[in-house]
Amino acid sequence: MGTKKIADIFQRSLAAHLPPTAFSLLQDASVFIGGLGGGSNIAELLARKGVGRLTIADLDVFEPHNVRQRGSLSSTWGRAKVDVMTERLLDINPNMTVAPVRDGVTLENVAGLVLRSDVVVDMLDFHALKEKVALHRAARAQGKTVVTTPSVVNGAVLYVFSPEGPSFEEFFGYEPSVPPGELALRFLRRLITHFPAEAPEELYQAAARGERTIPLDAVGVDQASVLAVVAVENLILGRRDRVVTIPRGIQVDLSDPAYLVRIVDFTRDFGGAA
Repeated sequence: MGTKKIADIFQRSLAAHLPPTAFSLLQDASVFIGGLGGGSNIAELLARKGVGRLTIADLDVFEPHNVRQRGSLSSTWGRAKVDVMTERLLDINPNMTVAPVRDGVTLENVAGLVLRSDVVVDMLDFHALKEKVALHRAARAQGKTVVTTPSVVNGAVLYVFSPEGPSFEEFFGYEPSVPPGELALRFLRRLITHFPAEAPEELYQAAARGERTIPLDAVGVDQASVLAVVAVENLILGRRDRVVTIPRGIQVDLSDPAYLVRIVDFTRDFGGAA
């Protein structure tokens, strides 16, 4: 039997670098995570950080090919992702509040999901593009910041959309009238800022055309979760000066020393000086 006392569970964080006032901000914060693919890794890390309230939305079940995701075990295959992760998160910290949304993110519920959250994490798949756009629109309308971290093999890219900066649609060049193939290439140009030798651009272009799956690796998904959670923590603690926002981002590639960490900057595309 383990302890249920917050101070015992998080005593090393409190003793090391988080004063009680800062930890209280994490405890009182509410974070929404749309999509429990890579979002499951983010949810678990937020729970281990001490974030007190999570709302998690996904309509899928865990399957064997979800091996990179924290909730995917042979014992959970076939079970709803939100159910598995709710149990897992409460097992990590019984004191936290977890609100599962089994319908996933829909055009009908998105505004309400954003309303109850301090920070929004967008990990929706791009095949749910309408819902993804709706999530960003709702967050922008409510003055909420959105964090998203696509993974790239052994690395990831962090993009943070603040209400004051370029919108999701502006940044990615999203227009409903653009043919899907062209739209996929527009997204690809922003999502993958450096193609590793193990997964060259041709591989991603084929994935964009629907000819193969997107190359993913457990290390990259974990890197994405670290980038996202650090950004969320900084936002909750009011450290906005530490958060890189669109039209800039942070790219990590642990497989290539030349690209371990770098700032990717699209400022010139939006009329500014890089």
